[in-house]
Amino acid sequence: MKKFLLFIMLFQLLLTGCMEKEILDDVNLVTAGAFDIIDNGQLRGVANINTYLKDQPVEDQLLSQEAELSRDILSDLQKQSTNPLVLGKLQIVLFGESVAKSGINELVDTFQRDATISERLLLVVTRGEAKGILESDFSPQGASEFLTNLILHNKNHLDVPKSNLHMFLYQYYSKGQDAYLPILKRKDNIVEIDGLALFDQDKVVGEISNERMFFFKTLADNYTKGSYTLALPASEEKVGIMSISSSRKLKLLSTEPLKVEISIHLKGFINEYTGGEITLKITKEAERKFEEAIKRETLAMIRQFKALKIDPIGIGDEIRSKSRSFSMDEWEDKISELDVEVKANVVISETGIVH
Repeated sequence: MKKFLLFIMLFQLLLTGCMEKEILDDVNLVTAGAFDIIDNGQLRGVANINTYLKDQPVEDQLLSQEAELSRDILSDLQKQSTNPLVLGKLQIVLFGESVAKSGINELVDTFQRDATISERLLLVVTRGEAKGILESDFSPQGASEFLTNLILHNKNHLDVPKSNLHMFLYQYYSKGQDAYLPILKRKDNIVEIDGLALFDQDKVVGEISNERMFFFKTLADNYTKGSYTLALPASEEKVGIMSISSSRKLKLLSTEPLKVEISIHLKGFINEYTGGEITLKITKEAERKFEEAIKRETLAMIRQFKALKIDPIGIGDEIRSKSRSFSMDEWEDKISELDVEVKANVVISETGIVH
């Protein structure tokens, strides 16, 4: 009897494996998507399907459809596909400039309701039309792998702050923080990161340039492996500083008037220097100038946030956790009244390459 039951269980496992293979062979996996609002006011959706051929680069097949409602686009795209379209392998979704400025909530809501779509799905905003990005040449990797690796590499090792579907939804529904997403642009068939889009609810209202993303990430994330180049006036040389890690702490100084202190601690090393020997004097000057740059740039961004009445770095959430009497219902109106003091501490522990 036990042998018979074991045989049945093994047979079911084999049968399940065969069925899965058959299903995958008979569907088209959508790995990237793009949305734009076009001239007639309709929404255009683009689905990217990877085609794999033996000993050849990945081929991208694009399907495009227009509709008034986002929910109609997928069903209309199915009419162009030789096999059923499946979203379970969707890796990245691009929102064109027109969509991002008018609101992406309806589209994002569709993704969160689909249980097959991962919460780690990457969301980005594009300069101009999103379709133009997917029409670039991404061989031999294919569009979805190239774009996903582009975002993840810059997020894990450089200046792009963390973001995905899960984080966007948290920020969107939170009263104490607003969302942000990376911006992509295409120039001469080259796709690159071009800053950070800032949201008020589900609409883009501002942005952070590439030059300031380093400083934004020190405010929004525990930063690792970033780099920044400083000019040293005393020696008229330039120094490149590689960040090993950074941390940010917020202290609530008072609620009436509303005042907070943000302390940023950054540890790094000099990996490039245009002068000769890196002396202790040079190291101390670099630390001081970097602290000044952190204060200057972070305060400039905070003034930008106050003018837009947005809070992408989550100050409201932290104030709420420190004060029971603070009302989040009034936070949006209070952002413009917020007084922020920034303290920076930079420790350069090592020196590296000298040029």
